[in-house]
Amino acid sequence: GSGNVVKSGADTLTLSGSNSYTGGTTISGGTLVASNVEALGTGDVTNNATLELNTGGDFINNIGGTGRVEKSGDDVLTLSGANSYSGGTLISDGTLVASNVDALGSGDVTNNATLEMNTGGDFINNIGGTGRVEKSGDDTLTLSGSNTYTGGTLISDGTLVASNVEALGTGDVTNNATL
Repeated sequence: GSGNVVKSGADTLTLSGSNSYTGGTTISGGTLVASNVEALGTGDVTNNATLELNTGGDFINNIGGTGRVEKSGDDVLTLSGANSYSGGTLISDGTLVASNVDALGSGDVTNNATLEMNTGGDFINNIGGTGRVEKSGDDTLTLSGSNTYTGGTLISDGTLVASNVEALGTGDVTNNATL
């Protein structure tokens, strides 16, 4: 349908079906877990609490709001939306692929698994955590944040530009393309 789904209250709610509603999703409290890439329909997501994505595939919905996005589960998940959420991103398991520089909103990224950047442009968010950052795709990506991640950097395709001495964190760099 065309209606809006609203998640309120402090509890955790999991949506696992392939939903087709178009009116968007609002998260005003607690945690909303999507265990299917199509669980939140096709509309925009306004996240003012916690959105946990425990699934794989291509999540195309735009995400806004002040809340945090969490990636859990072993699957590979791509964020493709023009996202403006400001509460940060937590990657606890699997691989999170950003297909554009706005995919991770404007907050800090805590990467404890794998963050793959398959995009070009200037990525200004700070990246911390114990995970690895991978640069894929043919484009030129600039990392401009004060990054503290320790899992290393893999450059598999394209060009990765470090705009400051902290841009590549503290781990080893494996360069199979251009740095």
